[in-house]
Parts: sequence; C-alpha cells; structure tokens
Amino acid sequence: MKINKKLMAMMMTLAIGGALVGCSSTPEQPVTPPEVVAPEVTPEVTPEEVPGEGQEEQSALAADVTKITEGIELPGSMPMTEDMLKDTYGIDTSLLKDYYVSMPMMMVHATEIAIFELNDEADVDAVMAGIEKRQQGLAEQWKTYLPDQYELVQNYKTAIKGNKVLFVVSESAEQIVENFNAMN
Repeated sequence: MKINKKLMAMMMTLAIGGALVGCSSTPEQPVTPPEVVAPEVTPEVTPEEVPGEGQEEQSALAADVTKITEGIELPGSMPMTEDMLKDTYGIDTSLLKDYYVSMPMMMVHATEIAIFELNDEADVDAVMAGIEKRQQGLAEQWKTYLPDQYELVQNYKTAIKGNKVLFVVSESAEQIVENFNAMN
C-alpha cells in the first residue's frame, strides 16, 4: 500500500507540473515597427484664374445663398459642378448667366439650395422644367431610403425674383424663400 501512495503522489506531482508547464508561455518579444519613409509631397501647380470668367458672379450667387440661409442650421454642403448640373437638372447652361447649387456632402441629407440667374426672363419655363426633373430624381432616390428626407423632397419650394430662380429642399425651405424674396 505504501508503494501505491508514493506512486499516486508522484503521478499527482507530475500531472500538476505538466499542467503548469503546459499553461505557461514564452515571454513576449517587443515588436519593433518597421521604419516608414514619408512620401515626398510636391505642391500641386494650379493654373491662374482669369478674371472675369464668371468667378465674380459665382461668388455673388454663393454669397446670396449664404445670405438667405443666415441663422439657419444646414448640413455640410458643397457646390455642384457644371457636369452634375447638366446630368441632374438637364438645364442648358447657355440659358444661364450664372448658377450656384449647394448640395449635401453626405448622402444622408436631401437638403439642396439652388439659385439660377437667367440671361433672359423668358427662359424661366425651361429652368422650372429642369427643377421639376431634379425634384423627381430626388424623390425617386429618397422614397425607399430615408422617409424624413423623402418628405423634405416632396415639400420643396421655388421662388422667382426678376431673372433669378430659387429651388430649395430643406426643413427651413419657407424661411429661405422668405429671405430670398426680401433680398435687394
């Protein structure tokens, strides 16, 4: 019986020792990050702007948008390019003296504010048809995506003042139209 007790004690010691050795790990070696060489940045050369190529009017219409939206909280926006204008509104730019369209930066907002300055007030119907095309495109885009944004698109506002046409999709559309009509 004594041998069995000694054998049993030895087996237990080996089992516990094996478990301790099996559960231990080797010390972690410190990881040294590889050396990264920063790429050399060459400043981009841009052509000089030629004065009188619509920049004054562009900034004037952008200033108009800033003025009519003053004090109104709007999502981040960016100006629409001429190519996008042709694709989304379908307006012949030769009818326009100038335009400025502020569209959302992120596609979780439908907010859009556009001012079109016409060469001839007689072309209002063509611009309004382009606005209707854009509104229908926005409605199609938002009707199955975000219901609150779809409702904004459905409740769009327009205004005509002299040779300027305003299109607004915003929670504050009525206030923006009032501000537009009150502008000098």
